[in-house]
Amino acid sequence: MTARGVVAALASALLIISTGRGTSGVTLDAMQETRFWTGCDPGPVGLPPWPENVQTHVPDPGPTRRATLKVALDSASAHAPILGTGFNLEHALWTCPGFHDVFARDILEPFNPAIGRVDTGLLPAAPPDLSAGELGPDVYEAVLSSPQYADSWAFMKQLENSDVRIVLGVWGGPAQFTDDGTRRGTLEPSHYDDYVTYVATVVDFIQRQGISIWATTIANEPDGGDGNQIPPDGLAYIAHQLAPRLAPLGVRLYGPDTANADEAMQYLPLLLDDPAIESSMAFVGFHEYDANTDVRTVVDYVHSHDPQLPVVVTEYTSFGYGDLDAGQEADDRVGFTLDVVNTLLSHYDNGVDAAVYWDAVDYLQPGHDAITRWGLLRGPAQQFAPRTRYFGLLQVLPYLRPGTRVLTSTQDDVEGLSTLAVQTAQGRPAIFIVNQGSDPVDLDVRLNGRSAGELDVFRTDRGHKAESLGRVAVQNGAVELAMPPRSLTTLAASS
Repeated sequence: MTARGVVAALASALLIISTGRGTSGVTLDAMQETRFWTGCDPGPVGLPPWPENVQTHVPDPGPTRRATLKVALDSASAHAPILGTGFNLEHALWTCPGFHDVFARDILEPFNPAIGRVDTGLLPAAPPDLSAGELGPDVYEAVLSSPQYADSWAFMKQLENSDVRIVLGVWGGPAQFTDDGTRRGTLEPSHYDDYVTYVATVVDFIQRQGISIWATTIANEPDGGDGNQIPPDGLAYIAHQLAPRLAPLGVRLYGPDTANADEAMQYLPLLLDDPAIESSMAFVGFHEYDANTDVRTVVDYVHSHDPQLPVVVTEYTSFGYGDLDAGQEADDRVGFTLDVVNTLLSHYDNGVDAAVYWDAVDYLQPGHDAITRWGLLRGPAQQFAPRTRYFGLLQVLPYLRPGTRVLTSTQDDVEGLSTLAVQTAQGRPAIFIVNQGSDPVDLDVRLNGRSAGELDVFRTDRGHKAESLGRVAVQNGAVELAMPPRSLTTLAASS
């Protein structure tokens, strides 16, 4: 059966088994959010696990290795301009007044993100004591009108006013719609239409707060991550029904938003083979937390369908340094930073149009009963102090603004060494070099093409935080660079 036929058959079946939603007997005045509180001391939260395997000793460096990096400075025209970078953001942070100035000073101004991905609610907007039959648009809107969310809409407006394109994440529909009654359960086919109504209602509500939404996910991690589990044919059915509901609002779709690139390939055929879905998509989005060529597989597949359809990694971070979802601190700050930057460079090298870091600032995630620790900035209790990863990404993200193009480059295969070269939107070269190894590397950077003159040098490692090391002269199209163990170096032309 064709992809379109699968969706049509499923739609026919659901017209028979799906039930209508109403709120008969429900007092809307009582539909206030009571499962969590926000502000500068949000909760409830559990005690985080104690960090394991804390890195307290750096091995003595081994012998210096040598490597060569060749960059074609005139190759920009062979690569499409990127959309930029972005952050996942917890919108309820705006309920803490101390965050307002921090957000502008430490996030918006230095990083200038192009994309802000925010959730539609800290939890699904459905009181757990109601049955599925009692849920409906008026219930969802009543919950979203709770005091906990009043400042969230102002935060989204701040993003819009800062020229950040807003995309929504849906971390699961109501638990009443799943097979086991939990947010992470499998969405029952009989509730697919109810889920569509839920998402459409939430998006419409947010739009009516005076906020422009670029796109919404169909579902977050439908392959079994943080949200409702939905099989590929179910997600295609939902997307097919959701697209015309959102079109009058000017809101588009993105997806499949799976937990990794490999799983995205299980969902994309049914999505992209349906013209109604493909034409409604702002971009193809998925999560990927590792540096691998699965990303290139997705990019090539998408562009074989539509060369103009952007591909965005909607979440990237590192899972190798502790249970940060549960509130545990990363056990190796430099190691975490280098792993994140290595993954970021790989994503752009493999052809993505944008990558969105998870996430910008620590805050409450009620679904995890924790203040999670993924942030570049710590949360309110730590006065939003920056972590090492903040400075590492500060050496990279400001150069990856809309209009930047990746440059063709080749490097020797040296374990732990990764690089990316770009031409910024201003037409200047920038080169990022990660040495995750314990040995120093002497890198011979050869710049082919137009002259680069002098390059500014910046470094993050155990002793530096995005610090300027001065300038290095380009002599006969080459630069000799000593890369310390466990370090990130940026070379950038200032003019």
